[in-house]
Amino acid sequence: MVATVTGLWFPGVKLPQFDFNKLNGWLALVGVGGGLDYAWNNPSLTFVVGGVIHMIDGIIWAVIFGLVISPVLGVVIKPLRAMTPTVNLIKGLIWGGALWIISSALWMPLLIGPIFNLSPLNTFGLPCGVGPFLTCFGPYGVQALFTNLFWHMIWGVNLGLLFSPMRAASRVRW
Repeated sequence: MVATVTGLWFPGVKLPQFDFNKLNGWLALVGVGGGLDYAWNNPSLTFVVGGVIHMIDGIIWAVIFGLVISPVLGVVIKPLRAMTPTVNLIKGLIWGGALWIISSALWMPLLIGPIFNLSPLNTFGLPCGVGPFLTCFGPYGVQALFTNLFWHMIWGVNLGLLFSPMRAASRVRW
């Protein structure tokens, strides 16, 4: 939730706005047959539907982190085995960085260009927004790529600081 709200405030510090609620709402309303006109004409519905989808998406990635990624990182990288707040923070940042790579290299480029029929071509001759690492950034240039990294690091920090599992053998006795 913190990262989502922060993304909405980015224009206040001259960064591109990351309104994933609106983007997910557009995708959902287009997917159910409403079309982009319906999504554009109902901004409140688009924002709420997209917000619910975005929160569920974040919860799914957090559950994957807690059940798979964090334990695997502890096995693969020995210094990350401890379950301390600092180690969990580092694991959260690693997972946030991994999701940034997935987002920037695959998800956003394959999604934004085709959906919005962006016509200007990038350096690879593909429509804007299509290609690895958002090869066309619009008015923000490469700043959009690093803003996406910043957004995912905010999410990773929050995940790492909130993730505090107890080992099965460490039961609290009252």
